[in-house]
Amino acid sequence: MNKIILKNIIILSAILGVILGLLAPVPYLGLVILFVVFLLAAPLVMVFMIMDGKLDLTTTQDSIVQGALSGFVTGFVFSGVYALMMTLLALVFHYTTNYFLTLMITNAPVWLFVVFIAFIAVVFATTNAFSGFLTYYIINLLRDMYEKRN
Repeated sequence: MNKIILKNIIILSAILGVILGLLAPVPYLGLVILFVVFLLAAPLVMVFMIMDGKLDLTTTQDSIVQGALSGFVTGFVFSGVYALMMTLLALVFHYTTNYFLTLMITNAPVWLFVVFIAFIAVVFATTNAFSGFLTYYIINLLRDMYEKRN
C-alpha cells in the first residue's frame, strides 16, 4: 500500500474526527454523530478519496485495512476532542450532556483515560473495517451496473 495514500487517509480521518468531536456535545446531534463515527467514518473518507482521484480500491484486503485505519484514527481523535470539549464544558460552564461520562472524564487518571480512548478506537476500527469492506463491494456493484448499461 502506498505511503501517500495512508498519509491522506490519516489526515482526512483526523480532520473528520476533530469536526465530529467538536459537534458531538450538541445534545440531540451527539447520537447521530456517534453513529457516523461508529459505522460511516471509513466510507466517508474512502468515497471522498475515490471522488478526488487519490484512491482506487483494488482488493478486499485494501478496503478492510483502509477502513480499519480510518476508523481507528477517527475514533481516537474523536474521543480525545470530545473528552476535551466535555471537560471544558463541565469545568468552565458547569454544563454536561452526560453526567456519568463527564464525571468519568474529569476524574479518571490519565493512563486509564488513554487506555479507554485506545479501546474505543479499536472498537471503531473493527466496525469501520467492516463498513470499508461493504463500501468496496457496493462501489464494485455500482461500477458493474454502469459498465453493463454503457
